[in-house]
Amino acid sequence: MKIAKNYNICFKQLKYNFNAKEISILGVVVEQEEVQITNYKVKAVKKQKTPTKTKEVESFLEFTNFYRCFIKNFSYMAKSLNELKGKKKYK
Repeated sequence: MKIAKNYNICFKQLKYNFNAKEISILGVVVEQEEVQITNYKVKAVKKQKTPTKTKEVESFLEFTNFYRCFIKNFSYMAKSLNELKGKKKYK
């Protein structure tokens, strides 16, 4: 709070919890030493129907791209999906 006053930063104090041990934002839980995807986002990805059209593949890749840092070998797994789009080959 002192730092905010020193730099003339204004905000509504009721909106913020500076002593929180974890916060959830955009489907991601941020803790002191860890960042995880929320369970409902994992379920949303798993419930997605298998894409059958190019636009559906693109949409799925756009949706999952946000979470790529949480998915081991994401680019390797997404390579075949990108090739299904048929635009250009990735090396």
